Parts: sequence; C-alpha cells; structure tokens
Amino acid sequence: MKNNQNLIWIDLEMTGLEPEQDRIIEIATVVTDAQL
Repeated sequence: MKNNQNLIWIDLEMTGLEPEQDRIIEIATVVTDAQL
C-alpha cells in the first residue's frame, strides 16, 4: 500500500495524562488512503 496520499492514524491508550509519570499501555495504528 505505497502511496504518497496515505494517512496513518495512531491511537494511544495511556494510564493517565501526565507524560512524566504515566505510561503508554496500548498502541493501535491504521493506514488508509484519502478516501478512508
């Protein structure tokens, strides 16, 4: 799926909102084109 028009969507699930003390516990990514 190589295309200059692709979009990468990233979703992070974290233990809180403070980057200094909270951690990422789950990462999800999806690659789509401009038409979704």
